[in-house]
Amino acid sequence: MWGKTTDKAVRRRQDRFRDIDVSRIAAKALALALILSARGVWGADDQLPSLATQVHTIFQAKCVECHGPDVARPKGKFGYVLDLARVAANPKMIAPGNPLKSDLYQMVRDNEMPDPKGSSPPLTDEEKAIVKAWIEVGAPTPAGAGTTDSSAGSTSPMPELTFGRRIIRDVGQFHPPSTHFPIALLIVALPAELMWMLTRNDSWKQVVRFCVALAAVSAVVTATLGWCDAIFSNYHGVSAQILTWHRWFGTGTAVWAVLTVVLSESLHRKGNPQQLARAFRLTLLVGIVLVSVAGYLGASLIYGLHHFVW
Repeated sequence: MWGKTTDKAVRRRQDRFRDIDVSRIAAKALALALILSARGVWGADDQLPSLATQVHTIFQAKCVECHGPDVARPKGKFGYVLDLARVAANPKMIAPGNPLKSDLYQMVRDNEMPDPKGSSPPLTDEEKAIVKAWIEVGAPTPAGAGTTDSSAGSTSPMPELTFGRRIIRDVGQFHPPSTHFPIALLIVALPAELMWMLTRNDSWKQVVRFCVALAAVSAVVTATLGWCDAIFSNYHGVSAQILTWHRWFGTGTAVWAVLTVVLSESLHRKGNPQQLARAFRLTLLVGIVLVSVAGYLGASLIYGLHHFVW
């Protein structure tokens, strides 16, 4: 009799525990359903600004030491970490929706950024998860947020590119390295011309002709690549003005370089008459000024307008 009573009590407790477990599971399922339905009604995008704001806060705490807008020479030519729109629009850093193919996340994940030699500690596991989630949802921008860098500007996320526009974008990315050719060649042509004036050695004159001719070709190519690159560089504020000046100084340099090579060849064919030689040297000097100013403005788009620190 006692054994039967005990068995019944045990079964009642087990039934009560099952009822409690079922109730808990049902409550969790209901809560999950409410969350999912809420996201369906208001849209997942309503959660994005909050996530982007968290990323902005993380970058502000951990990354501005090396990549902030006030750094004179930011590491990796990357001084706009707080401008999330511009960061997201940089295909070299962010592959929206795919953090494992995003260099920025890989460096954060592997504790390569922040710089271990700097004073900023690495991101915590929770912060890394936030950055990863931000990239997974498309790297959105905080609502109402703008760049804190008045000189670096900002960019809008790029739209889906057609095949033709993708080719233009990829070709335009060769603009920065191509700028070194006209700058170096035009500048080298001037001391070579001075050496010819001092020695009258024809080999120096050949150096001048070669440098000026190659500088003209490379200047035209560089200017063309610059126009391709600028299509996908949607700067705002001061940076938009810098881009405009850089674009037209670069184009003017290309036209001027062509004029310089025409004078150089005319000078060679006519036996270096003194009046034409003076015109050529003046044109070469102006070309050096133009290409230097264009180069300075181009660097200002990366480092900021006052990137020279004496």
